[in-house]
Amino acid sequence: MRPPFTGWDLLRRHRDLRFLFLSNTLWSSGAMLYSFVWPNYVRDLGGTEREIGLLSSLMFATVAVTLLPGGWLADRVERRALMVVTWGLAAFAPLLYAFARSWHSLIPGAILYNIFLGWPAMEAYIADSVPPEALARAFTLTGAGFSMGAILSPLLGGWLLPIIGMRGLFFMAFALFLLSTAVLALLAPSHPRPRPAGPAVPRGQRREIAWWTALSIVAALGSAALRPFLAPYLEDAVGWARSWILASSSLIAAGEIILAPVLGRISDRDGRHGLGRGLLLTAGGACLLLGGPWAVVPALLLLGGDRVTGSLFRSAIGRWGGARRGVVFGGTLVLVNAAQAVGPLAGARLYALRPDGPLLLGAGLYALAGIAVGLWRGRGVPAAGGTLR
Repeated sequence: MRPPFTGWDLLRRHRDLRFLFLSNTLWSSGAMLYSFVWPNYVRDLGGTEREIGLLSSLMFATVAVTLLPGGWLADRVERRALMVVTWGLAAFAPLLYAFARSWHSLIPGAILYNIFLGWPAMEAYIADSVPPEALARAFTLTGAGFSMGAILSPLLGGWLLPIIGMRGLFFMAFALFLLSTAVLALLAPSHPRPRPAGPAVPRGQRREIAWWTALSIVAALGSAALRPFLAPYLEDAVGWARSWILASSSLIAAGEIILAPVLGRISDRDGRHGLGRGLLLTAGGACLLLGGPWAVVPALLLLGGDRVTGSLFRSAIGRWGGARRGVVFGGTLVLVNAAQAVGPLAGARLYALRPDGPLLLGAGLYALAGIAVGLWRGRGVPAAGGTLR
């Protein structure tokens, strides 16, 4: 008998997951018009590696500060409305970028874009939409919507950049962000379940939550140290033109599209193996990038595992949240994003010493987290049907 919800069938059978996938696709179509070369834009406005690190840390810090109240709200107010308001505010960030005249002028947009009050609501919305045996695929496939838009958008951005410049790309991103927000408004309302008395996480499950959150922090630190310096590395060390750098980011998105259903399906059968393999593949991608221009294509494809593993970490944590998933997601994401606020500062310091420094740090932390996942002998990630392996 064919198992339910195989591969992409999960989206076909769930209307609201399809809308989330479409919204994510539209959002990434706007964001990836410019995001990969945004650090280079900071340079154009007078910034250096230090300012790239500072702005990236500010973004992650803003996310961290807003996630906990977002988790509190996700357990108390209607989630669709909270998501629409949050996405609608962030949509205006590209307009602020477009009119910036120095790197300091980017700060208001960087803060606005990273107000994540609605993110725990989206995580809880997904977790409440599917049965436990489909949870990993629900997170990886809806998250893959970000990559679906990011496959073609960087190619379009790379073609348009010499014609309309960064300001034109920012205006296009604003329009796509508004469309993404409008799609969210089509979701069915999602009201929080009645909140039980007592702690958000039962005492017997706290050890597992703490372990998976700690590993998520390690991987997130590696990602945050590496990602802001990928484009500068390709420009400085590999010697690529900026339009080619922007277009190459579609390879990361393609890697995520390929890896998301595969790793998601493995994780629904055995959470440890899917997550561990994804982390080690991502570490391999960071190492491959050190091989020069001919290694860039496979390296960027494997680096698509970065966001897939983030989705798998959240799906593992989401199996425990129950009726208070908003608080669980909010609390764990605060810790993860606090680590991500530190990562770009470490990456900036290493990049100033040697351009491949962030790659080495990222690869080491991904590999460390992947090995730790494989060696874990606790109760582990809950597997299909809600049992624990």
